[in-house]
This record gives sequence, C-alpha cells and structure tokens, in this order.
Amino acid sequence: MATNDNSIGVFDSGLGGLTVLREIHKRLPHENLVYFGDTARVPYGNKSSETIIRYSREITQFLLSHNIKAIVVACNTASSFALDAIREMTAIPVLGVIEPAIRSLTQKAKSQSVAGLIATRGTIQSGAYEKTLNLKRGTQKLVSQACPLLVPLIEEGYADSAAAEIILKDYLDPLSVSGAEYLILGCTHYPLIAPAIKRLYPQFTLIDSAEETALELARLLEERQILREKVESRIELFVSDMTKSMQNLKDLFFAGRVDRFEVARLTDD
Repeated sequence: MATNDNSIGVFDSGLGGLTVLREIHKRLPHENLVYFGDTARVPYGNKSSETIIRYSREITQFLLSHNIKAIVVACNTASSFALDAIREMTAIPVLGVIEPAIRSLTQKAKSQSVAGLIATRGTIQSGAYEKTLNLKRGTQKLVSQACPLLVPLIEEGYADSAAAEIILKDYLDPLSVSGAEYLILGCTHYPLIAPAIKRLYPQFTLIDSAEETALELARLLEERQILREKVESRIELFVSDMTKSMQNLKDLFFAGRVDRFEVARLTDD
C-alpha cells in the first residue's frame, strides 16, 4: 500500500525523461524521486511494441522494488504501447505523457488550429496522439512527422550542432509549410533541442508535456492524500549504461541535489 513517504518512480528510454523529472521536482520539491533511464537500449522508437512492453515491464519491476507510490512513464513511445501492461502489474497510479500534452494543446489552441507533432517512428505509427485528441473531443488538426534521428543526436550531445540544424530543417520544413501554429514535442528528449527549434521556427508555439504531467501527478497524489510532508527529499538516478551525456545532464538539471547515481542491472541476461 502506498504511503506518503514512498517515492515517485519515473522512467524513460534514456536521458530525455530528466526533463519531466525536473518539472516534477519543481512542482513537488518534498517528494522522493527514483528515476531509471534505459541508456543501454535507447532509442525505443525503432523497436517493436512487444519489445517496448517487455522493457517497460522490466523497468517497472525495478521501480516497484524501491517502494514507490506512483509511476510516471516519461517516454512517449512507452506511453503509446505499454501503459496498460504496466497498470496490470500494480495498483498504484501510472501516468503517461501523451494525455497531458493533448490537454495542453486543447487549452491553448483555437478550434480548427493546425498543430505539428514530432515524435519517434513508433509513437507516430501508434496513432496515440490522434486517438487521445479524439477522446478529448479536440477539434485541432494534427500533422505528424517521425524524427528517428533526433533521439540519437541528443543522446550523443549534438543538440546544438550544425548537424542538428540540418536535420531539424528536413523534418520541420514540411510542418511549417502545412501552416502549423503549434508544435507538440512528442518525445521527452525534444525539449533539449527546443532552443534550436525556436531559433529556426519562431512561428511555432511549442507544446511540452513535462509541466502538465507534473501538475497531473500533483493532483493525483493530493486526491489520494499521499503527498509528502515538507521535509528534505531524495533524488536517485539509475541507468542501464553510464553515458557521458547522462552525467552532463544530471549535473545541469540537478547540480548538487542527486543523492544516488549508478548503473542498475535489470535482468540476468
């Protein structure tokens, strides 16, 4: 049974979910946080749904062993394919990042507005954003663009490079021509390349699910009366491979505030 002092578990395919973890920490500074980044197996966007579900189950089992009271799937691809499988494993709240992004779009965009969606190939093929928009009865039109090169580019530390600019233009020019006014960052890695997007396409209003996800999590914990009291919190980061990019981002986002940072083995394989 979840208690107030239990931690919040967050996971992503790599380092991108730290953008969500940062927003959760800003919104809920007294909560203990446990993050897992699957840096050894990133990216998820080019893998089958069966593999994504298997990876997500393995990570969920790891997080559950750390006495958590909620799980945030800070990965759009895993949110597209694995939420139901994760919810079958536990009774604690499990949140994805797609619904918060759609909520933000429908609140900000006028009816019949055109919004671009950039995401991994897996997320685009799942149609998860379109399905969620229909469920929310939104009237905005989505124009989707798969961006398979962006996650590896960001993971390797090239978000601000000339190569990134060339690739972004190739992906985003068609969305600009389509008349899109909004751009959903359909991968939690993409806020790390947002400065380049803003510079190249100032006409886009960017939609990032991180803040909305943190707000929804806060509401859920308050409803269940399991918010932690105003005491000192812990941040624990686990990865499946210790990469330089993850170390750099950890220092950038959580300088001096990370209590544990280490490699964790998920299976005996």
